[in-house]
Amino acid sequence: MNKLQPSPFLEKAQLKAFAVGFLFLSGYWIFGYDGITFSDDVYYLLAGKKFWSGEMEVNDYHFSSRWGAYVPAGLIGYLFGFDAHTISLISLISYLFTLFLLLKILPKSVPAWVLVLWFCTQVYFLHFLTKVYPDSLLIFFVCLVPVAACYRNTKPVFSGCMLVLALFLGFLTKETSILLGPFPMLLLVFDWKKKEISTAFYLSILVAGIVLLSIYLGYFWIKFGDPFHRISSINAGHYISEFTYADKGLWSMLRRLTVLPILTFIERSYWPWLVFALPGIALGLRSKKTPSFEFSLTFLCLLVGFWLMSSTLEFYNPIYLNPRHLIILIPILAMLIALGWNEWQNSKKWRMYIIALLAFGAIISSAQMDWKMAGFQLALVVAVVVYHTKFQPIVFAGILVAPALLAIPYQQNLKQYDFMIETLTKEIQSSGNQSFLLTNDFLEFSDQVLFPDDEISQKKLNGLESLSSWNESKADTIKLVLYSYYLHAYPQEQEEIDRVLLKLEQLGYSLKKEESDGVLWKGIYVKELK
Repeated sequence: MNKLQPSPFLEKAQLKAFAVGFLFLSGYWIFGYDGITFSDDVYYLLAGKKFWSGEMEVNDYHFSSRWGAYVPAGLIGYLFGFDAHTISLISLISYLFTLFLLLKILPKSVPAWVLVLWFCTQVYFLHFLTKVYPDSLLIFFVCLVPVAACYRNTKPVFSGCMLVLALFLGFLTKETSILLGPFPMLLLVFDWKKKEISTAFYLSILVAGIVLLSIYLGYFWIKFGDPFHRISSINAGHYISEFTYADKGLWSMLRRLTVLPILTFIERSYWPWLVFALPGIALGLRSKKTPSFEFSLTFLCLLVGFWLMSSTLEFYNPIYLNPRHLIILIPILAMLIALGWNEWQNSKKWRMYIIALLAFGAIISSAQMDWKMAGFQLALVVAVVVYHTKFQPIVFAGILVAPALLAIPYQQNLKQYDFMIETLTKEIQSSGNQSFLLTNDFLEFSDQVLFPDDEISQKKLNGLESLSSWNESKADTIKLVLYSYYLHAYPQEQEEIDRVLLKLEQLGYSLKKEESDGVLWKGIYVKELK
């Protein structure tokens, strides 16, 4: 077992690496913001605001009891103002604390720069650095589980309580943490085989688990009359949709349980992290040494869970592999990559495995005509081939950092978030009593975040669905303002737009003027006089 650092501070090399990671993540948070995602983040932003104003009520909607997701975020908004970018500071804090935690547990013999580099450069991981989602906060609690386990022999009671607390707070943040439920039991089995069981550690897990579980179930029993109300609300919140498999036939289910996870890892840039982590995973499982063993076990629990877990207990339906959900893998993988870094460099066999797997990913990406992803993986192949160069850190840094930085202007140009709000504001202000402003449903859904404390603008903003209830014309003019971002994020909304255009024709409106201004298209429809 590797000796863990007794000091709460980092070693000099680790401190320098942390400083670089701190500056990079902070800079990315400042300059990489591209606006909200017009989705679940809207709920968490508003829920946090309501909580700290004393208006939040836990109800049947399962998001409402994710206190860990919106209470800390809401505190940032309460202290510094209700601004989506400012509130996402909680994600930056979570990332930085996680990085510090990993560096603290990293053996001195392992290059700290490797951990920081692979921690800070995955594009999806960075994308949600500037967002308010439970996944961003969950990464800290997920990493705290194996870290706590590493101290089970030196600080058994504290370690056991901390592990249970991490699982508990993680579950309060998002149910994904349940994937680590088997971790303590598997750890017990391996410790039993090694005859190194710490009775105090496992007893503290049992006692702390019973206490916290009793408090949790007791709360729902008192409030809703059912201690398992939370489970019922989760089942109700995961219904048949375009992202489910149980309702789409045997082939859909089989594809999801076999090839789809691999394709997702490749398409969403997780593949290189998985490939380079393999030596560290093998080292951990073979040597059973701390911390490589604990992190290998954590990763396997997460991987098997993501691959096989059902979204509901009422019937088996494998969860949709949303790339956002997978970001909790990145810190664990970054740690394993660092722990196994010297393994593949000193083994021709490992280098061949890594090259073959990266080439496989590049072939899949090429078949999908995703040339950027194919090029990214091939560049890493070259880096492995020339691994012995003294410029190795620079080579890997260049390959990994470039896509992360290029993603900033790409996303900002795609969304043009500030311009959209500014232009939409002008359209709202120019809308009179005889005109009706119609826009994308996801913009109406986000109106309280886009126009905080501006009830007039919120009221004037109407989603596409609002026109479906019209049986006759209710305004002389209808101003249809469409945000082109829907083509990227919500392409299914095109069907709703087509229905709206048909409805306008049926109600006797005709297009009198149209104009395109950047990412916004505006059409003026006037009621025809008979």
